[in-house]
Amino acid sequence: MKKKHILALALAALITLSACGASPSELPEPTTPGSEAESEELGIAPAADAVFSLNYSSGQSLNPYATNDLNNILISQLVCDNIYELDDDYNLTSRVIADYEVSNGTYWTFTVKEGIPMHDGSTLTAYDLAYSISLARRTSRYSGRFLCLYGVSASSETTFHVSTTRANTLLPYLLTVPIVKDGSASQARPVSCGPYRYVEGQDYVEAFEGYGRSMPVDRIYFREYSGAEQIITAFEDSYIDLVLNDSSSSANLGYGGNNETRWYHTTNMHYFGFNMSSELLSNAAVRGALAYAVDREAAADTYMQGAAIASALPISPLSPLYNEQIAASLEFNLSNCLQALKNAGLSDMDNDGILEYVSYSVMHDAEIDLIVCSQSAGKGDVCKRFAEDMETIGVKVNVRELSWADYLAELMDYDLDGEPDGGFDMYYAEVKLGADFDLSAILTENGSLNYGNLADESYETYINEFLAAGDFDRDERCADMLSYIAMNTPIIPVCFERHQVITHRNVITGMEVTANNIFYNIPDWSITFGEIQEG
Repeated sequence: MKKKHILALALAALITLSACGASPSELPEPTTPGSEAESEELGIAPAADAVFSLNYSSGQSLNPYATNDLNNILISQLVCDNIYELDDDYNLTSRVIADYEVSNGTYWTFTVKEGIPMHDGSTLTAYDLAYSISLARRTSRYSGRFLCLYGVSASSETTFHVSTTRANTLLPYLLTVPIVKDGSASQARPVSCGPYRYVEGQDYVEAFEGYGRSMPVDRIYFREYSGAEQIITAFEDSYIDLVLNDSSSSANLGYGGNNETRWYHTTNMHYFGFNMSSELLSNAAVRGALAYAVDREAAADTYMQGAAIASALPISPLSPLYNEQIAASLEFNLSNCLQALKNAGLSDMDNDGILEYVSYSVMHDAEIDLIVCSQSAGKGDVCKRFAEDMETIGVKVNVRELSWADYLAELMDYDLDGEPDGGFDMYYAEVKLGADFDLSAILTENGSLNYGNLADESYETYINEFLAAGDFDRDERCADMLSYIAMNTPIIPVCFERHQVITHRNVITGMEVTANNIFYNIPDWSITFGEIQEG
């Protein structure tokens, strides 16, 4: 019963695995009609008022560690600095960390910059940062990245320590978590050190003078709208001024009009997974052949409507760790797929146009049962395209689009021996990886997202060697890991998602956003309101 004992962990991991939609190195320019030239011609979008407002859920906490409400999490990013910031070029910076030392990749000592003011008049300390990391590891939003965290504690006002159960020299890339004051877990509006601060009893945040830089507006107000229609109307009427959107999810609100859309890149990876108990797909050569049959560019640009970036590897193409040479060897090519299938022993043995294979002296048609969640834009279309392409070379792929509940039931259906019950051969999924691209949850035997019963201990070895590598050999260890994955094909990566920040035409300039902080460079923003609408 190998899988049953990790059921609770697997269910928790569904926060990060979302088959239904639960990083080019510079941010793209705003999409049509939001290019700078077009925006100047169109002018500034009309304003409902002369204040900047965000949507808000009054019944939920504004503490980033006490809510999963996306509106309130967005507001909290105005108030709570992150320990580290990571931009789309994978550059790591920190406003609060002065330096760190690491021993054996498992014991870290961080030094906190002195004299950083907090909103209550106190000064930021190492105790605040250690406390924030402790909170993060206990929340569903961040816990997946901290599975190897052993302990965190402060030893002085300026020094805190983090220990891990295994070496991971990329740990700082996981510390893109919000800072709250030590002891504030139960507070709905916690103290932090970010560019804005909460005002008790008021539905707005105000610029924090102690931040040391001026803000584009003195106050940002909260307005409350619920339901897709009400939110869209409030935004289109300019009562709220900035919204987020995941156009690949079932929650896609489909904002239209003359707005500006900026994309930010995520570590949400789409991929095909395999049931390793499948008679046909237990053969690594067959799985490797199928990697040639995935048109990733079409998946990202057409079926995901530009809301993704194609990737042949389980590492974002924006990361400096992405290996172009290995990726090029996996490019979409149906002729290569067919030849690889033939090399693996498949052929049209009875001249019926369908490839067959022999198992235990019995001939079988090459047929694959593929499951995908039906409640998400694009994913089903990617699977159907894969099926159509495979049919042209003689392999039948039956695509079953399931509800989220039925999809999960199929993934979690194991017999008493811990083996998949054989209800599927392949599945299409999405997982939110950490910025260290640790694949342990998917590829290790007891990984919480190992739904295909993968049992190759070598993956864990390669992953651990990559994570433990230093600056001088990290690229080589990463290439070793990616080569082994490409050779054995436990999964087929497809793309990494991009999400949207939508604002009104020409209202905000100088804006950069990241996956961990929409207000990443808010001191550099300029906010200009249009003519106030009458009535």
